[in-house]
Amino acid sequence: MNKCIFCEIVNGKSPCYEVYKDDYVTAFLDINPVSIGHTLIVTNKHIERLDYIKDNQIANALMNSLIIVSKKLIKSGICKDFTIIQDNGYWAQQDIKHIHFHIIPRHKDEKIVLKLDTDFVAAEDKNLLKTWEKIKLHERL
Repeated sequence: MNKCIFCEIVNGKSPCYEVYKDDYVTAFLDINPVSIGHTLIVTNKHIERLDYIKDNQIANALMNSLIIVSKKLIKSGICKDFTIIQDNGYWAQQDIKHIHFHIIPRHKDEKIVLKLDTDFVAAEDKNLLKTWEKIKLHERL
């Protein structure tokens, strides 16, 4: 494995502005923030993608940390609203191959635009049905 900046941060080999840490996750300010308070939450163990998690304690810690850190941002007065983003894999534009969530504080009159356009072909009822059937079929396997 190549050197992972998130592993270095978790292990204290690279500095960060840590805002939360437990046995499973670490949260710290993003050094390339899109807004004030932009925070990253990473697993303490190197895991590349969300779907690679095998440990329920890690999965639960991730969700708990998202709630805890979001509340910290709100209680500190940094924001009232926020967006959470998380990418998995090349086509999803995952830049660092280590699970990480972005908590992005949102504000009135900001310049951040996160607009996902609807794929109207995928939205057709016949295509929704095909997709649903495919998911349900693999559920039984």
